[in-house]
Amino acid sequence: MVDDLLRLKFALLVSALRPGSRRAVRSLVVAGLVVIVAGGMLMAGSAVDVTDPGQRSALVIAAGALSFGILVAPLAAGLGSAMEPRRFAAFPIPPGRLALGLYAAGFVGVPGLLAITLAVSVESAWSEHPGRGVAVAAGVITALTIILSSQLLVAIAAQLAVSESAARAVTGTARAVVAVAIASAVLAAVVAVRGDDEAALVRFASVVGRSPGGLTWAAIGEPGGEVAFRLSVAVVALLALGALWFGVVNRLMVAAQRQRPAADRRTDAGLGWFDMTPATPGGVIAARSLLYWTRDPRYRVVLLGLPLAPPLIMVALLIAGIPLPLLWLIPLPFLALFLGWFSHNDAAYDHTAIWMHVSAPLRGAADRWGRLVPPLVLGVPLVLITAPLFALWSGIDNGFEALAGISLGLLFTALGVSSVVSALAPYPAARPGAGPFDQPPLTGSRSFWAQAGSLVAALGFMSPALTLAWWGLIADARWLPIAGLAGAGTGLVMLGLGVLVGGQVFKRRAPDLLSLAQRT
Repeated sequence: MVDDLLRLKFALLVSALRPGSRRAVRSLVVAGLVVIVAGGMLMAGSAVDVTDPGQRSALVIAAGALSFGILVAPLAAGLGSAMEPRRFAAFPIPPGRLALGLYAAGFVGVPGLLAITLAVSVESAWSEHPGRGVAVAAGVITALTIILSSQLLVAIAAQLAVSESAARAVTGTARAVVAVAIASAVLAAVVAVRGDDEAALVRFASVVGRSPGGLTWAAIGEPGGEVAFRLSVAVVALLALGALWFGVVNRLMVAAQRQRPAADRRTDAGLGWFDMTPATPGGVIAARSLLYWTRDPRYRVVLLGLPLAPPLIMVALLIAGIPLPLLWLIPLPFLALFLGWFSHNDAAYDHTAIWMHVSAPLRGAADRWGRLVPPLVLGVPLVLITAPLFALWSGIDNGFEALAGISLGLLFTALGVSSVVSALAPYPAARPGAGPFDQPPLTGSRSFWAQAGSLVAALGFMSPALTLAWWGLIADARWLPIAGLAGAGTGLVMLGLGVLVGGQVFKRRAPDLLSLAQRT
């Protein structure tokens, strides 16, 4: 089975370069770019002096960035690969053997070539130093992880992004990520060669070394205990991804193919967000929520106002005498908290349109999940992209783990609490189409208790993680990674519980929600 799939993969690669093929020119251009990137990695690896802290840090940064770029590279070529697991559903192939064969075939092609080249280039940088053995192990583990992760991404994206607009969005995003990864690697190399800011490279490499992309690369040259810990975590992650891959292949072999009829594709006038979300109750609600968040002035004024609050808080604390390094850790958690808290009254924002949710045979959890998609789509990338920068600017050891974990925890916890509060205690909101500052008369103290209660509840659930983070800042920085893990774990648990409990409350109080919408 494995050899058959490998032969099929080789045949597909050869056919793409066949003269007269419509894709031949594009394939030749891609092949040229791959040769340039691979050659650049090999030359850079052989030229790195790992005894220089700046160049060693640049190697970790570049390797981490390129690892992520190679991982998403298959999506940059577009969806619809002939090697997707769903393509083999009609054949009597055991899912386990198919998963193993497709994984092996993943090493034949551009991602496999680049992953192996990256591992070889890092190993060549350490070839004359004591860390060579660790470099080989790190390269092998990382290459295996990159290919497995890319296979998972392609399979899942092909199943979810069934519309042309969604496929274009996925492809465009992947190409942007690849470009940013290459640019980041080149920038790190240039800064290291110039030797302008070695301290910044070292600090940023410490942040990258704690991320999934740089975990193994940062292990090279470290003490034995650190090496064992990092490689053990990487192996556990690889095994978990392997189990997930076998499960995904097994699921796709029996799941119905999600595609639109040909007639729909010919007459598609473009449904915007509805084209890009799954054709499920939760997907439809997610599309409606995304439409509100991008077009409704009631939502847009909040999105414009959210970034203003953290700088104002920073200025006030700076005037009060708080040291500047600590202040860099404040904006992102506040932004994440208020982004999640804003959804505490989202059911009332639907106004009379909520009757569709009440009358449809809809699970409450689907309604809750659909409404959480916009803040999750906005908040999670925001935290993951900006947390390394704020941690770097603060200069605090282990600041990245604490900042990312606490921020994600506050976002998830606030969303979980909002899922319950928006169904349990909604209050009148501005009508659709009204100005962003138009508000109806508030009924008693209901609005105050809903707003204050949801905010205090989110902070209360996160208080253990926040306490650990504070202790790490004032006493022992070794507590900061633990605080980050505690924060992220608390957030995930509270998000899941909030959706489940909020879904039950929504179904039970659906008539009351509709009555409130009709009265205001």
